[in-house]
Amino acid sequence: MNPIKVGLIGFGRMGGFYLEQMQKSPDWEVAYICDTSAESRQYAHKKAPEAKIVSDEREIFEDPQVQVVGLFALADSRREQIERAFAAGKHVIAEKPIAENQVSEWKVVDLAEKSGLLSTVNLYLRNSWYHQAIREFIARGEIGELAIIRVCHMTPGLAPGEGHEYEGPAFHDCGMHYVDIARWYANSEFRTWHAQALRMWSYKDPWWLQCHGTFENGVVFDITQGHVYGQLAKDQTHNSYIDIIGSKGIARMTHDFKTAVVELHGVTQTQRIEKPYGGKNIDTLCRRFAESLRSGVRDRHLPQFRDAAIASEYAWRFLDDARNHDMPAIGTPQELDAIRERRRTMTNGYGLLHKHN
Repeated sequence: MNPIKVGLIGFGRMGGFYLEQMQKSPDWEVAYICDTSAESRQYAHKKAPEAKIVSDEREIFEDPQVQVVGLFALADSRREQIERAFAAGKHVIAEKPIAENQVSEWKVVDLAEKSGLLSTVNLYLRNSWYHQAIREFIARGEIGELAIIRVCHMTPGLAPGEGHEYEGPAFHDCGMHYVDIARWYANSEFRTWHAQALRMWSYKDPWWLQCHGTFENGVVFDITQGHVYGQLAKDQTHNSYIDIIGSKGIARMTHDFKTAVVELHGVTQTQRIEKPYGGKNIDTLCRRFAESLRSGVRDRHLPQFRDAAIASEYAWRFLDDARNHDMPAIGTPQELDAIRERRRTMTNGYGLLHKHN
């Protein structure tokens, strides 16, 4: 089959990830890479000499041979780019959030659902092998009735001011992935919640948040997220897991960003699965998108724009709820300055700043 021609808009960290995976696959031909930064365009020439490198995204939208656009620039540009893509009859792969605010996100959802075109958003946890394995175990009845979903993701990660300007505090920028995966497991909508947050280093926005509550079907959840986990520790570490508790058994996962370990304790079997973590699972997303495009049948695992809008909305709701409660400020701005200075030169750590090599 002929490869699918795609134009990539935005060639920062995520744009580079998509290029790498698409270059490995016979499904794709990267026809264009667009970025407004001369440095990024120069880097794109080096990484993809076969692609046309441009500074004006209109060249991509106006080329009838381009079937798909990948939108990986900042969130404040995404709504307009999605509108242009659909108007030009092009399918869309987008990073999250799908727009710069909730009103625009729901406009984009409406546009996508009326377009007749294929679109998806990178809610990467849905494409991970470990969550798929746990969901299949639950579906077989091994843990009985789903009761409690516990999610935790704490890393040093991005410090305040390092790229969150258009995606909000850490619990929206990163945490909406965990809001989404909890809803995905529950297969229900959020009903009640209570959130507690902390303003680490006395920054204006909370950088750690814990929220618990219920879904409409009675399943209980708690989500903990923060890029606050030992930012100045000599040797950095993290704490990331999901813990699913049923009326009869449990399923859980931990990872070290290299290897994921799934432990399944069901009524008829106990399993321990250890496999490579898989990173952002962009290869899986791109494969499912290509297969859906060619078959004309949307892969049921592909996240929809609606899923991203709901995750974004509730991440903001949980942040707003936290602001209605006591939100202490711990740590000093001087410590935050030290964290930022350390991260400028780090070569081994969490959420490292993107540098062209």
